[in-house]
Formats: sequence, C-alpha cells, structure tokens
Amino acid sequence: MSETEIRATYPYHPYAWQQLFWQQLDELLVQQRLPHALLLSGAEGIGKERFAKAFVARLLCQSPRDGVACGQCKSCILLAAGTHPDCMWLTFLTDEKTGKTAKSIKVDQVRELVEFSAKSAQMGGWRVMVMTPAHLLNTQAANALLKTLEEPGRDTVLLLLSSQPLSLMPTLRSRCQQRALPVPTEAEALAWLAPQVGDENKARLLLALSRGAPLAALSLREAEWFSQREGLLRDLMQLAQQRQTALATAQRWHSLGADSLLTALLSLLDDLVVAASGAATVVKHRDLAPIIEGMSAHFQPAALLRFRQGLADRQRLLAGNVQGGALIDATFSDWVALTSR
Repeated sequence: MSETEIRATYPYHPYAWQQLFWQQLDELLVQQRLPHALLLSGAEGIGKERFAKAFVARLLCQSPRDGVACGQCKSCILLAAGTHPDCMWLTFLTDEKTGKTAKSIKVDQVRELVEFSAKSAQMGGWRVMVMTPAHLLNTQAANALLKTLEEPGRDTVLLLLSSQPLSLMPTLRSRCQQRALPVPTEAEALAWLAPQVGDENKARLLLALSRGAPLAALSLREAEWFSQREGLLRDLMQLAQQRQTALATAQRWHSLGADSLLTALLSLLDDLVVAASGAATVVKHRDLAPIIEGMSAHFQPAALLRFRQGLADRQRLLAGNVQGGALIDATFSDWVALTSR
C-alpha cells in the first residue's frame, strides 16, 4: 500500500456524532490536563475503535491541523501502516494455525504492554497504548495492569475501550478517568447510514434492530440471519400449527449456525413478546410487523418470555464447549413443547 493510499484509508477523524466529545478531550490535551488512563465506554457499534484510532493519531501526529492529525507526517504514515514504535494496540490473539480467536486478553499480553510502557518514546512524543475490549481481561491480566495504571510514566496514555465497563475490576475502573461515548441521535445515525444502505426505510429498520448504533446497523445488513428472518418466523408458525416436525426444522437451520440462529430468535422474540402484550405498533422488525402481530395472538407473553430466557441461557452456553447443533435441536423442541400446551 502506498503512502497516499494509507493516508486515504486511515481514520484520522472521529465520526460526526463524536465531535463534542472529541473537542472536550482535545481541550484537555491542549491544556496539558489529559488523564494518563481513560476508560472509553459505549454500546457496541457506535464507533469506539474509530474514535480511539483518530485520537491516537492526534496524540502522535507531529503537525496536527485544526485539532486532528495531519495524515501526512512521518508519525501518521507509520501509524497507518501499523509500524509506529510508540503505539501498542492490545486485543484478542488469533492462533495462526487454527484460526481460532482467544476469548480473553491474557496476562502475557499485558506483560508485554507493561514492558512497552517502561520504554522511552522513540519519536520524542507520546507513548500510547490501546486495549480493547478491556472488560475481557482475565483476572491475572487485570492484576498485572494495575501498577502501570498507577505509574504510567511520562507522556504516556492508556486507552481502555469497553462496551461493558462495569465488568471491569473496580480497582481498574478506579484508576481510570471514565468517559462514555455518545450514541448518535436518529438524525445523525440516518445521515451516516442511509447513503451507505441506499434506502432510508431500510436504514431505519437496521437502526431499530441495532439500538441506534450505526456501525452495528451496517454490519447487520450483511448478517445472514437478517435476510432469513421471515423464513424463520414462518417455520415457527408451521411448528406451532404442527405442520412440520422439530427435528426436520432444526436440520434445515443447522447451516445458519447456533450463534446466528439464537441471535435471530432473540431479536424476533422481543417483538413477539411486545406484540403479545398489546403493543404491536412498536415492534422493531417493522417489515415483518403483520406476521409478528398475527403470530402473537396465539401466545401468552409470559410463555414467550420463558422461551426467550431459555434462548438467552443457550447463547451463554455457546461460550463453553456445548455443541451448537444440539442447542439448535433443543431450541426447536422447546418451541414445539411451548406451542402444544
């Protein structure tokens, strides 16, 4: 990749809905009051990593302009290429042989970060470390980080990113200045998402299903389960009417995978519960509202809630070694049991 291509692709600017927060941090930087440890929290899909990348670039840039990185100096080019000697980005490790990604940030990674933090900046400016998602530090790793948070060294900034900040150890949280990144207004989110989706109504639907998080909404558009929602609803209705068996239905949905299937069912069940409670006008799957309203008339909200709880429990089981196929089979069997009462 050429230097021109690097400058064009690296996110030196935050998203539009992050501007006020950006200005607040930039003022602290200019006033030399920037905290040495920042815990940046916020919902998944609102752009925490984009913000962090842009702010890291701002810190390391040798010739910032109008409060953002220039994108042209040696520091900016090294950062965009992933070779800046004064920046360390810590996240899950992926095994090159198996392709499997770890489920936590390990202590050995944090020890590398601690060692990095003790070195002098090679380019004479800041040393910056980013950790994401910080709430998935394991206990050993979290303990290993404490001293660095207390005594980070001169011109050192540590950014912790998390969608679940309360899951961090209290001793970690207390050593960081905590800031919540904003969720954009609907107008701000639509202004960004609609041109990329090419359809404002679909953009509204995606945002509704993503709790207003634009990046999550854009990702959802490509999710296989999103395009199969109607078929899944119709299969649930066919099962409820005893027109097909749980086993045959489960076999058809195995190819989607347990995680995607459970995610889809949880989202649909939320709307079924709402509709069964008499609030069909506020369902999030707006394009499927007639089907959802028709189905909901056959169920009691309490029964649907119990089934939804079972789905949530199974989703947690996926973090272990439970076979996804077995969870799919059990899910459709439970739905038949619910609807046959």
